[in-house]
Amino acid sequence: MASILGLLLGLVACAPDKPSSGTPQGGPDDPAVPDELLGLANIDDDDMNGVIDWDDVGAPDDNDLFPLPLPTADGPVELQLTGDPTDIRVWLDGAVVLDATTTETTVEPADASSVLLVEFAGFLDSAAISMVSDHFEATVPLLSAPLILNNHHQASEQELAMSAPGAGGNTAFVTGFQDVLGDDLLTAPLNRYGGDVWIQDEIEFATLTVPDHRMDVVIDSIRTNDGTALDKFAENLLQEPDVAVATWGGGMASSQDSFGNLEVTPPITVDGVVYPYGRIYYGQGYDGHLTAKLATMLADQRVQSPFVVDTSFMCVGHVDEFMTFVPDDTAPKGFRLLYADTGLAYAFLETLDPGMEIPKYQSGHGYSTIGEILDDETLRDYNESLQADGLDPALVTVMQDANLDLDDIIFIPALFERVGWCNGTGLSLIPGTINMTIYTQPDGEVHAFIADPFLRGTDQGQEDDPFIAEIESLLPKGLHTHWLDDWQNYHLMMGEVHCGSNTRRTPTATWWDEGRHLLGATP
Repeated sequence: MASILGLLLGLVACAPDKPSSGTPQGGPDDPAVPDELLGLANIDDDDMNGVIDWDDVGAPDDNDLFPLPLPTADGPVELQLTGDPTDIRVWLDGAVVLDATTTETTVEPADASSVLLVEFAGFLDSAAISMVSDHFEATVPLLSAPLILNNHHQASEQELAMSAPGAGGNTAFVTGFQDVLGDDLLTAPLNRYGGDVWIQDEIEFATLTVPDHRMDVVIDSIRTNDGTALDKFAENLLQEPDVAVATWGGGMASSQDSFGNLEVTPPITVDGVVYPYGRIYYGQGYDGHLTAKLATMLADQRVQSPFVVDTSFMCVGHVDEFMTFVPDDTAPKGFRLLYADTGLAYAFLETLDPGMEIPKYQSGHGYSTIGEILDDETLRDYNESLQADGLDPALVTVMQDANLDLDDIIFIPALFERVGWCNGTGLSLIPGTINMTIYTQPDGEVHAFIADPFLRGTDQGQEDDPFIAEIESLLPKGLHTHWLDDWQNYHLMMGEVHCGSNTRRTPTATWWDEGRHLLGATP
């Protein structure tokens, strides 16, 4: 309990510095009572004892209790929690004085330095606390932060990838990141995590913020929940004070529970409503949908109003397979949506020598030349139908729910093949260049790590690859591109660069100011 007493003496209030909402009549040294107290869900484990701090009442080193000045009183002060106090506790002098079972009490502060400490269990918890003494009366609303997921406009802080050096490993993939990011790349040995390279699918980074305080929240997917593969990655390498790891949902996972299927638009305005942190979007596949508990939690945050995209035409069924947003200072809205177009792929391939050899595709896909791809009428018919029946309708949804027009979109050549084990749905034939990782430096420089398409001969380098040249001619000019070899360990295993990497980002915007209009009446 010593740490609680230390907080009483040392913490500075994290609520905004605003005039009092009450009518204080104390002495000149009384602290100002804020109009509102903002806090964070106390779901991390500051003393790292394996129990989240809300459940570990009075945990040592807990720094997620938020001080509320208690003006000087010559006698007792009546305190009352109103609204919904279910997930709120109030401390004074090292003891809980108000909670869900004790909503009213009378206290006598030890001295003029006494402050109340408010603790929240969840997101957007709201209530109010009234303080009444013989010469003071005020009511202060209490509100905890919403959980906010990251988008590509936010500055990046760290990149994550799995590492498997040696023959048959992914050294070239990891080195591609390392050469650009240096110490900002965190790797973990693949052999310690069951050969599971899909770090994007396992975790999603989010943040909780109030003035002067930040907590990172790692959403841990239900895709692995039995201690194998990447199940313990977040707990082993990411969890620490002010970094919480949490899972919503359980049971049998579908592919839609992987987080290559959970993305966020840049800041947008839709139907006159400004979304300063973007909108969450995720896919619904032929074999399932995002687990209901997580979907409900994300919707309950309100500030990123999720929408759903039909991804049932794809085998893996993730939104990152055929679309992604990239920053673009020259664009009307500051970004572009990159979107897959199979017609453009055929139009491009038809400009090439049909006898051009593509040896990578012989063993991986059964095509040894460009001509063999072009002459495969079944493949062409499939891509035409996938575009018309899958990609085009999905784009209509995205354009409506993100308020996009054609000037906001760059169509990128992409080619897919039908696979029999996925209900006849599609996988990338040419490595999915849209399935890229965007790393935005603090100075605004944007790096794109993209799958090398290997549409060239064995003795040729990336500078000779016509598909790389074509894609670079289409991308925003300010984008720094890096073409990574993901063929063996990712592409042939039904994923690409984005699937095999993950990015921590710096929170932006102030939800208590810029996002207040999205909250409506607090719950």
